[in-house]
Amino acid sequence: MANYPIIVCDDDHDLANQLATNINSSIQNLSDDNSSYSELKERVTFVANDFAQAVGYIVANDIKNGIYFLDIELSQQSEAKNGVDLAEFIKKQDENAQIIFVTAYEKYAPLTYRRRIGAIDYISKNLSSDEIIQRLEETLRGAIDNLTNMIKYGNRNFKYKIGRNVFKVSENEVIYIENGTMQHKVHMVTDHGDVEFKGNISQVAKDADFLVKVSQSTLINPNNIQAIDTHNKLIIFDENNAITYSRSYRKVIKQLMTKFEAIDVI
Repeated sequence: MANYPIIVCDDDHDLANQLATNINSSIQNLSDDNSSYSELKERVTFVANDFAQAVGYIVANDIKNGIYFLDIELSQQSEAKNGVDLAEFIKKQDENAQIIFVTAYEKYAPLTYRRRIGAIDYISKNLSSDEIIQRLEETLRGAIDNLTNMIKYGNRNFKYKIGRNVFKVSENEVIYIENGTMQHKVHMVTDHGDVEFKGNISQVAKDADFLVKVSQSTLINPNNIQAIDTHNKLIIFDENNAITYSRSYRKVIKQLMTKFEAIDVI
């Protein structure tokens, strides 16, 4: 199993060091309790206390395939770079980056959705120490699995055709695909916009095994789900994108919530 660099950034020195200690403890627990992770050698690689320190280390060491635990508020000065700015920089530097926000300010969650950071989890500092360590174990397991699969299978593309032209988009960037506004067309929403092309949901489902069917007319990418509202039967991707799922697919939704532990359940 490959070793993945782990970086922490929090402007509070004591909290940053405590988080690093908790992360290392969580890795040890994961290694001890699960044979699939018994060979884990990861430890926190670097602890930064501001945007510049983190960027300097990432660039100087050309960090790739990293796991990043970031506080959102990195300074008391409103004009200073924050954790979301840092996450955007990291994504450009390390395309496979696994980003986790750890903050006491849950009000900032919509900002991370709006700027499409693609964080895999959002952990509140207000949790108890035991709850934080348990959450860290779950998040680390997901991050390590994601990176292992990315390295093993590579970043695959989803291809579609408009007229005679063939286009492709990274599977990671596809949010959902649904029936289009015109017959025999489907509507695809991605991180960068949306497009309609010739096809039908049944055929796309056969061609794109990374998508999951949640109604007769909609396929979703579970890796991009932020939350599931079971009361209103909503799958939420960010503040601008949400779709409804069918009651008959409740078993599928339950399986997604079990498999993808970073999904918030409302």
